[in-house]
Amino acid sequence: MVQADRFLSKRFAMLRDSRTGPVFFIEHGLSEADTDQLRDAVTKAAERNPIQTSWWQVNPLPLVVAAAEVGYRYRGAGTDFWPKFESTLGFHIGPQARQHIRDLFEKASNTYRGAKPPVTPWTQAFRLIAWPVTHALVPLEFHRQLSAALANLRSSVRQLDDETLHREIRGAVRHPSARFEAFLANGSHAVPVIRALIGGRNGEVSQQIVKRINLDLTADRDARIDIEIARVTQKRLRKQSNTNGRQQPMEVLNGLLELRLRQNGQLGLVAVLPALSGPVATQLRQTLRRWRSRQRLWGLSSPIPSECLLSGIPFPVTLQSIPDAGTPLLPELDRLGIDTEQLELLERFRLDFRLPLLFASHADGESARLVRGKQISASREYWLLTETGKVNSLGGLPTIGSIGPFTCYRLEASVRRAAIELDRLGYSLSQGISVWIAGAPPIDSRALVPSFLVGDDRVVIPKRELPLDTEVTCGSERISLDGGLVRVRVAEGEHVLEVSNEYALKPHSFKFKGVQGVTSEPLRACWLELSAEDRTVQALLGGAIALKVDSLIALEGLQLSLDLEAEGWRSGITVPLDPLPQLLAAERGPWKSLLDDSTRDRILKTSGPLVLHARVGHLVSESWTLERSMNSCWWTRGESSPILESELGALETGRVPFSSPASQPVQGPSSDSREALLLTPLEPDESVLGPAAMFVTYCTAPSNLPLQPPPMDKPRLRRARQGKAGSVGIQDLAEAWLRWSLAESDNLTADIRRRQAASQLDRWLAEVACGDDWARVEKEARATSADAWNILPAECQKSRLCLDELVELSEADEKQLLQLAIAEIRRTLPHLWARVAPPTGWAGAAREFLLDESDYAELDRACARAYVQLAGRYREARDEETAKRLESADPGAAPDEWDPVLKSALAMSELWSLAEFLRPTNRAWRLISLDVFTMSLEEIADALHSWATECKGALAGEVPPVETVRAILALWIAPRTAVSLGCHDALDTLVSERTIARAARYLALRTRMIRPLAQS
Repeated sequence: MVQADRFLSKRFAMLRDSRTGPVFFIEHGLSEADTDQLRDAVTKAAERNPIQTSWWQVNPLPLVVAAAEVGYRYRGAGTDFWPKFESTLGFHIGPQARQHIRDLFEKASNTYRGAKPPVTPWTQAFRLIAWPVTHALVPLEFHRQLSAALANLRSSVRQLDDETLHREIRGAVRHPSARFEAFLANGSHAVPVIRALIGGRNGEVSQQIVKRINLDLTADRDARIDIEIARVTQKRLRKQSNTNGRQQPMEVLNGLLELRLRQNGQLGLVAVLPALSGPVATQLRQTLRRWRSRQRLWGLSSPIPSECLLSGIPFPVTLQSIPDAGTPLLPELDRLGIDTEQLELLERFRLDFRLPLLFASHADGESARLVRGKQISASREYWLLTETGKVNSLGGLPTIGSIGPFTCYRLEASVRRAAIELDRLGYSLSQGISVWIAGAPPIDSRALVPSFLVGDDRVVIPKRELPLDTEVTCGSERISLDGGLVRVRVAEGEHVLEVSNEYALKPHSFKFKGVQGVTSEPLRACWLELSAEDRTVQALLGGAIALKVDSLIALEGLQLSLDLEAEGWRSGITVPLDPLPQLLAAERGPWKSLLDDSTRDRILKTSGPLVLHARVGHLVSESWTLERSMNSCWWTRGESSPILESELGALETGRVPFSSPASQPVQGPSSDSREALLLTPLEPDESVLGPAAMFVTYCTAPSNLPLQPPPMDKPRLRRARQGKAGSVGIQDLAEAWLRWSLAESDNLTADIRRRQAASQLDRWLAEVACGDDWARVEKEARATSADAWNILPAECQKSRLCLDELVELSEADEKQLLQLAIAEIRRTLPHLWARVAPPTGWAGAAREFLLDESDYAELDRACARAYVQLAGRYREARDEETAKRLESADPGAAPDEWDPVLKSALAMSELWSLAEFLRPTNRAWRLISLDVFTMSLEEIADALHSWATECKGALAGEVPPVETVRAILALWIAPRTAVSLGCHDALDTLVSERTIARAARYLALRTRMIRPLAQS
C-alpha cells in the first residue's frame, strides 16, 4: 500500500505539472490487472486500519483511486452508491467513514490540483459521492448521452475556442440526466474530453484514459454509432469551411411583394420576409409572442402576426394610404422593449414600396412577383401597380383591379403601347432566349446553384420558336437546339450550361454531385417542447408539466400520441389537436386521460425513472426521461413505515396530521391511523444535507379513505413573518405549503390528500400575502379560469350567440353545434383574442380594438358553416328532414352582440377581475398583456421586475432584486425551485409589499392555467 501510494503520488504530480487543467484520479495509468490488485490491497488494509483512522491520511491515494473506479462503473441516481461501494471493496462503510473518504478526496485534490465537483443541484444533494463520480471523469453511464451530444454537434470542434465549444456541447444535449448535467457544468472537465475524442487535440487528458473511454464507447453499440457519426461530421465540417463554421448575418434582409387574384376576383397584395433562424431569431420569436406583438408595416398596414415576420410565411398587406419615402418598415419596434441584438435583426428587414411597382406575371395568370432591376423580357406580361389617377398616360390600358388607393394595370410587353409605357418608366426590354430546364428537381431547392444526383437528365426545352442557329453548350460539347429539345446527362463535378445564338447568350449554372456528398437539413414544420421548471416524476404527478405543440404555420387536423413507459409497462393515449400552436395544460385534456387513477398508482409504485414519449403524426416525435426528485436524503419503504435515509445514515422524522396541515411536525406515533399523515424530517443538519432536506417529506394514508376530505382546522392568520400566540405567519404557511406540495406518496389516496392539503395551504398563503378581498375574488376567478377558446362556448350559450332561435335544437345538438362553430372561428380567425379591446377606460391599455366588418362577417359565416357541418352528420345518419332544417338556419349577429361575449371570455381567461386589484392601475395592462404561457420562470421574473421598476413609486420601499422576485414567483409556480433559491428575502417582501405580492400571484395564477400545482 505504501509503495502504491508513492507510485500514484508521482503519477498525479507529473500530470499536475504537465497541464494547466485539473487532474482526475481515474487517470492513474494502471492496467486492469493492476487495478484489481490495488482494490484487493485496499480491502486488506481496511481490515487492519478502519477508514476513519489517521493511517489513511498518510496513504490516501489507493483508497481515492479505488473510489474513483467505483464511480466510473456506477450507474444510478446516487441513493445506492455506498451499498455498491461496499459490495465492490468488501467491507462496511459507515457514516463517519463516508465523510472521511470525502475529506481524503478534498485533501488529495488540494495537493495535486485535482478536479472539484461543480456546484449543481445533484452535487449539492450528494456532496459525498460527488467527489468519486467527478474524478471518474466520464463514467460508463454518461457514454450514451455524451456520444449522442457529440453526434448532434454542427460546428467544427477544432475551430471553436473552449468557451464556445462548452456552450455548443451543452446546447447539443437533449434532456440530460442530473448526473450528466453535473459533468457538463464545468467546461474544464467536459471540453478536454470532447477535444480528445473527436477534435484531434489532446493536452489536458492522459492518453491512457482516452484510450479506455474509446474502448468502452466501442463496446456499447448505440454509443459506437453516435461517436462514428460525430467523427464523420467533424471531418466533413473541416473540409467544407476554413472559417469558424458560423454563417455571417446579412446586412440587409430584402423581402418580396406579390400581387394575387383571389377567387372572388379581388386583388390582394402579399409580402414575404426572409425566414430567420439561429439563437437570436428564436429568442426574438419568443419575445414577439410573449408581448403579443402585431407589427404594422410602415405603421400603416393591417397588423401582421409575429409568426409571419420571422418564418418566411406569406401574409396579406392592407394599406389605406401610401408610405412616405424613408419610413422604416417596422417603425413601432421601440414599444416592444427588446434587447439591442434582437432590435438590430428586425431593423435589417427591407421591403421596396416605391411607386410605381412592376410585377412579372406568373404562368397561371393569377399572381405576379415584384421585378428587381430594370432589364426585363419583351415576351412576358407585367402588372403595374400605381396610385389611382396618378399616371395619366396609363389611360386606355387594361386594368386588373384596385386595392386600397392603388390601381393595377396589365401590360403585355410585346404590345407597342405597353412597351412604350415600360420604356418611359425606365425598363429596358430584351428579346432574350427563353427556355425551360426540365428534369428531376434539385436536392436543395433553396440553394442559389442547384445540385442534382449523378446520372439524372436535364432537358433544355424552348418556350417559343428560336433562331435556327441556337446552340446548347456544356463543357466541350455543343448541341443544336433545332430539334426542339436537348438532353444533358448529369456528371460529377461543377458545370455551366449555356444556351446561345448570334443575338444573345444565357448561361445556366448548376452543380453535379454524387449522392454520397449530398446533405440536406429537414424543415421543422412542427416541434414539441416540455413546459416545466422541474422535469421529475413528482412534477408530472403534481400537475407542474405541460406540453407545447408549436409550428411555423397554423397546422390543423393533427393527432397527438402520449405514452408513459417505466419498468416494463407502457400506457398511452391518442387525441386530436386544435390548430397549432397549442399548449396542453397539465391535469386537463390529454393529461387527465393519460394520468388516470390506475396509471397514477402504477407510477407511485415505480421506483425508477419514467419516460414520456410524444408524437404528432409523422411530423415529429420526442422523448423525455423524468427522474425522481433529487434530494440529499430519500425515503425507503420499511416493513412498518417509510424510513428517511441520507449519505450519513437514517434521520429522525416527525408527523403532521391532515386535519392541521400548517402545524409543526410532532415526533412519535399517530393516535389516528385512519387519516393521512405527512412524515417530515426533524431538524436536519443543513450544513451537510442542505436547506432542501427539511422539505423531503412523505404522505401516507390508508388506501380505502373516502375522496371527500375531512374538515381542516383553519389557523388564525397573521400578516407577519412568523406567527405568535397560536397564529401562523407567512413563513409558517410557506414552509407547510412546501412540505405538502413536494411530498412523495405511497398510494393514490395519499396523493389525493397531499394535493388537497397543499391546495388549502396555497389559498391561505395568498390570503395573508394579498388580502381578504383578493382571496374572495380569487376564489370566484379560479372557478372559471381557462383558455379563452374553452370559455367561449359557454358564453355563447348563455347569450344565445351563434344560435338561430327559429331552429329548435336538443341540448346535445346545441353543445355540438357550438363546439363546431368555435372550431371554425379558431380556424379562420386564429389571432382573434389579440384583437379584442380591453374594458372601456382601462388606464394604460396598449391593445386596440381591431375587429372590423370583415371579421364580424367571418364570425357569422363560421356559425353558418357549423350548422351545415351538423346537417351533414344528420344526413349521414339518413335523417334528411333534420338536415334540411339545420341548413336553413341563419345564425347571424350584430357586432354589438359579439363584443360583450368576446370580452367576457377574454376577461375570465386573463383574470381581469383580479387585475383590477393591481396597483398602480395605469401599469396593470402591461402584466395583463404578458403572454406567460410561452415564458419560463426566469423570463416571467425579469418581466415582473421591470414592471416593478417602472412603478416603484407605488411601492412601500425599494424595488426588490430580481432574485427575490424570482423566488416569490417560484413559491407559487415551481416549489422545488423555490427551495433551491431560498425564500428568506422573498418572505420579507411578501409581508411588506402587497403590490409585489398581488402582481406575482396574478402572474402565477395565469401560469397555472397550463401548469397547475397541487390542485384538488
